[in-house]
Amino acid sequence: MAKAVIFGILFGWILQRSRVNTFNKIGGFAMLKDFTVLKLLLTAIGVGSVLLFTEIQLGLASLHVKPFNLTGVLLGGIVFGMGMAILGYCPGTLIVSIGEGAIDALVGTLGGLAAGLIYIFLYPEMKPLLGPDLGKINLYAGGAVTSGIIVLLFGVILVVAAVYIDKRVKR
Repeated sequence: MAKAVIFGILFGWILQRSRVNTFNKIGGFAMLKDFTVLKLLLTAIGVGSVLLFTEIQLGLASLHVKPFNLTGVLLGGIVFGMGMAILGYCPGTLIVSIGEGAIDALVGTLGGLAAGLIYIFLYPEMKPLLGPDLGKINLYAGGAVTSGIIVLLFGVILVVAAVYIDKRVKR
C-alpha cells in the first residue's frame, strides 16, 4: 500500500510538472499541435509494461485480465472520449487538477463516480449490449521467455516512438 501511495504521488508530480493536466496540453494534443501528452503516455506505458512484467515474474505482482468485449470497449471508449472532450481531463489529470484546486475537475470526478455507480446498478440490463466475450487477451500468453521478449519489444518500441516524436517535433 505504501509503495502505491509513493508511486501515485510521484506520477502525480510528473503529470503536474509537465502540465498535461491543463486544457492547453489536452486540447493541443487533440488538435495535433502539442504532443506532450502522447510522449508522456508512450513513455509511461512502455516503461510501465516492462516493470509490471518484471514484477509479475518476481512474484511481486499478479495479473488480473478482464474478458475482452469489443462492443463494451467501443462504447466505453466513446463515453471516455466524450468526457475527455467536455472536461479537458482524463482520470489521472482530474486528480492532479483537484490537488491544484480546480473545481471543474472535482465536478468531473463526482460525475464520473456517479456514472460508475449507475453502471454498476444497470450492469445486468447492459450486459447483453457489451457483445460476446472474446477471452482474456494479453501480451503474457506465450510463457515467460516469449512473453518477456514481446513485452520488452513493446516497451522499447513505445519509448523509441516517444523519443522520435520529441526529436521530430523539436525540428
